[in-house]
Amino acid sequence: MNRTLAYGLACLQYLGENNGGRWNQVSEICRCQGLPAPYCNKVLQALVHAGFVESQKGRGYRLARELDDISVWELMESVTFNGAPKPEKPAVSNKLYQTLREQVNHWLVGLSVQDIIETMKEGEGRGPAGER
Repeated sequence: MNRTLAYGLACLQYLGENNGGRWNQVSEICRCQGLPAPYCNKVLQALVHAGFVESQKGRGYRLARELDDISVWELMESVTFNGAPKPEKPAVSNKLYQTLREQVNHWLVGLSVQDIIETMKEGEGRGPAGER
């Protein structure tokens, strides 16, 4: 897991809770989620490129797909390597990464962004020992 993925989740959570078809400014997303604006903008552009979010110059961002329809696997793919070219020669590290990716993808394909948000909210209602 990396910071880009965490920021992507935070952006999607904000848009999911404040969407309703309205446009949201980067400054407001950053302020509410505590994210640095330049990096947040980069993450939002990756989410636009993946088709999860739409943008309009001067208006901001809004969801293009419901959070229930965005799998965690798709989100991870949209922010991992972010368009980096494939290596010419597959190294052992790339083979290890590919094996890990295949195993993780198998598990994540059925998990939606909304599932993650709901799990987090459930955890916020519990005490330190996990009890309500």
